[in-house]
Amino acid sequence: MLQIACPSCGANVAFRSASSVLAVCTYCQHSLLRDADSLRDIGKMAALLEDYSPLQISSSGYYQDCHFSIVGRIQLRYDDGLWNEWYVLFDDGRGGWLSESVGQYVLTLPVGTVAVAPPFAEIEAGMSYVHDGRAFVFSDVREAQCVAGEGELPFSVSQGWPLRVADARDQQDFLTLDYGEQQGQAACFVGQALTLLQLGMQQLRDSRMIEESTGRLPGSVASLACPDCAAPLSYHAGMATQVYCAHCHSAVDFSGDTATLIRRCQDMEQQQALTLQPGCHATMDGLPWTLSGVLVWQQEAGGRWNEYLLYNPDHGFRWLVENSQGWFLARLINNWPEQVDERCIRRGAMRYYQHGTDAIASIVYAAGAFPWRAKLGDSVLLSEYCSSSGKKWLSRSWSKQEINWSVSTMVRGETVMEWFQLDTAPLQLSYGMPDAAVALVIARYGALLIALNLSLSLFFDDLDTGVLVCIVGCFVLFFTLYTRVSRGGASASDDENVSVSRGLSMVVLLICTVMNLLLMSPGIDSDERGLGSGHGSGWSRGGHK
Repeated sequence: MLQIACPSCGANVAFRSASSVLAVCTYCQHSLLRDADSLRDIGKMAALLEDYSPLQISSSGYYQDCHFSIVGRIQLRYDDGLWNEWYVLFDDGRGGWLSESVGQYVLTLPVGTVAVAPPFAEIEAGMSYVHDGRAFVFSDVREAQCVAGEGELPFSVSQGWPLRVADARDQQDFLTLDYGEQQGQAACFVGQALTLLQLGMQQLRDSRMIEESTGRLPGSVASLACPDCAAPLSYHAGMATQVYCAHCHSAVDFSGDTATLIRRCQDMEQQQALTLQPGCHATMDGLPWTLSGVLVWQQEAGGRWNEYLLYNPDHGFRWLVENSQGWFLARLINNWPEQVDERCIRRGAMRYYQHGTDAIASIVYAAGAFPWRAKLGDSVLLSEYCSSSGKKWLSRSWSKQEINWSVSTMVRGETVMEWFQLDTAPLQLSYGMPDAAVALVIARYGALLIALNLSLSLFFDDLDTGVLVCIVGCFVLFFTLYTRVSRGGASASDDENVSVSRGLSMVVLLICTVMNLLLMSPGIDSDERGLGSGHGSGWSRGGHK
């Protein structure tokens, strides 16, 4: 480790990495450029915006069985918010980056320069990119500027330094293309999306340290004046950078020390349609949660639903979704699902089947505080996939710049009442098997039922009876399965519901086949079966329906 006196204030500045070329003095905040064994002052670095991050310089952890420590940070701003890039130094001398954004973390290592990279201007979320024989999908494409920095860094940066990056994913694996000044080339970084627990992080900032630094506890209520109407704007410290004023309904950014007006008034027609309001509190599994913000989405086809943003200082964000099917508790996921076929994806050992068709939805109303800029009119392409029980869902939101996956679980209306201590019951849930899963089960067993019974009908030369049995059997199959999952399977696990559904299908299939054999048995004449007369029930050869 090299220690040199700061030319501005005389304090010792340490360089722990031989590859670091810039350090920010912790005393005077001047940026110091390393030149051989001397330092050159290139100006004062702007002050960091307090983001209540649990990370700090000296925090450490493990990645791929190798210990690392955080030695520097760049704070970046893009159109919709802020994120941190923490520079980490491994014990074996390698350097890497730990990205932090809205409670999600990604650690990547440099793997060299891509000689022929796709032009940055042509990259859109959803495009494929092959690296080292693996297919990645671009998930985030951003242009950003440096707000401030601290500690030591492997290159020289200053306030306003531009950054162009394209992130791509393959399940849990992560790839970043960092575009420099040279056209057609990009530095490539590869790593994984992980949690702080998975990284075994130590020496994190606790609530006391954050309070000493900011004057507020994470999650405590803070207030700024609205720049449009001067009304007080309340938000929870450490979780929001934008709030919608409850008085004039303007969008206000307060990522800095003062509030900045972004957009004025919006249509408040939807406010009375909300079941829950920003600022109310809930207790879920013994933990306190605050409803920070509400978004109302509307599809082009006319469907509408509400999304309530919940916040807990220790567990981050969750979404409580209210739609025509009931209530769902959702969270963003880092481990993306794997595509099996056109209508099926897999996450872990569980398969999910596409529900309906993709639909474009837009934000038509927003209220409360958010950790990013939620803008009215923002549109995404939504795709939904459900488990065979219909109680667990995967959802993908896809815009030009970003793709996000979330997992959600159905919640009973009574449970939502208990969480928020509501006097009147919200929308009652129906644990119904979704259309796609019902169609898949019925198609499989219905096809087997039809093939088996029509074959028997042709063998016994009694096609009318076989067709009638197939129609009745398919109806019973559909009714039995749908009733089982929608009414009787709400408390069962996904695996149990799948097993029971398959068992019921086999029972229906067996009963129909036995009935068909008995009706077509050569030992039973047509009069005994009630099918010989043209005026009886059922179908007869040459008779009436």
